[in-house]
Amino acid sequence: MKKITKLWIKKIIFAVIILLSLETIYILGYWSGHSGNPSLLIPSEIIKLEANKPSGVNFTTFWEAWNKLKEKSVQEVDNKKMEEGAISGMLVSTGDPYTVYFTKEENDRFRQDIGGEFSGIGIEIVEKNGLPTVVAPLPDTPAEKAGFKPNDIILEVDGAKTSDIGFDETINRIRGVEGSKVTIKIQREGVADPLNIDVVRAVITVKSVEWSVKESGGKKIEYIKIRQFGDDTDSLFDSAASDVIKNNPDGVILDLRNDPGGYLETAVNLASYFIKDGVILTEKGRDNNAKEYRSTGKGTLKNYKVAVLVNTGSASASEILTGALKDRLGSEIIGEKTFGKGSVQELIDLSDGSAVKITVAKWFTPSGKQINGEGLTPDISVAADENTQADEQLDRTLQYFVNGK
Repeated sequence: MKKITKLWIKKIIFAVIILLSLETIYILGYWSGHSGNPSLLIPSEIIKLEANKPSGVNFTTFWEAWNKLKEKSVQEVDNKKMEEGAISGMLVSTGDPYTVYFTKEENDRFRQDIGGEFSGIGIEIVEKNGLPTVVAPLPDTPAEKAGFKPNDIILEVDGAKTSDIGFDETINRIRGVEGSKVTIKIQREGVADPLNIDVVRAVITVKSVEWSVKESGGKKIEYIKIRQFGDDTDSLFDSAASDVIKNNPDGVILDLRNDPGGYLETAVNLASYFIKDGVILTEKGRDNNAKEYRSTGKGTLKNYKVAVLVNTGSASASEILTGALKDRLGSEIIGEKTFGKGSVQELIDLSDGSAVKITVAKWFTPSGKQINGEGLTPDISVAADENTQADEQLDRTLQYFVNGK
């Protein structure tokens, strides 16, 4: 076996340990701190590590492939990229588009996104059927103004095929310097030919909750727009709730259109403003044991009539809130069928600053309805008309409060 420097020993062992089990990460720290100055990774050390592997896993083949790639590839290979690729492939093998690996840079970017500020075009995408697919453009961002729609499939970014560059690189290429232009080719359902959309990048600052009072037919309605369930959502929604109490409106509209979701706990907290006690959602993990998330007991808005406005871009935490209000209060759902992301992800930081985001459970509404892959069907279906400047869905929601139907 060829000599390998101490740095690469650590990197290789790190990759092996990740592949063995996430819980064994701590072994690396202990081993590297007590290993002296080895210059050769001998087979006996691999054997010791393999003694802890899951049954039925043959890492001999893994190392065979690793060494053959290093030895034979005409392309320059990078050990760190190989390590990251191995971890990423392991997670992709689950077949779950929401179980993914984040490099340190991607992890930092994800946390910036959920924090409400980032540079790019303002779009939420997931990998679906092997291709990057739009969940929703964020409101008042270059992506929304350029005309992106939920379920658009991104085929190319500046001429590079996404099927060639992969999901992570697609995101990297969409991001860029403020003021620069990116050309994105999409395939849209119902449109025969792909569309090219030019977008100018900007610094995206997203205030997750905004509110105002709307008047219609002699009724006063509090309108609360929730863009995502992020770091600032709890505090902003508390201010919105105070505004509701001050104005004492005839009803409340929760607009969750194009809200891709966020923190599960935030969805529970927001539902608790309307639901004084009881179940908000039920979660089932790999052991299929049910865990109930119950109201945190606020109930400050429990006496107000609520309508929830949704569309195909309403996903995850948006669907949790919608499902809870529907099942527990009978709140009217208005708009279009929701996205159908009824699973819970846990973001786990790894020792080098990277992270794994793993689907750990599926959730169900209080009545037991599964959302994953199905979505929520509105009580009053209203499609948005792209040929008008009017907001038909919001207008219909206001009409519901005026006419009671």
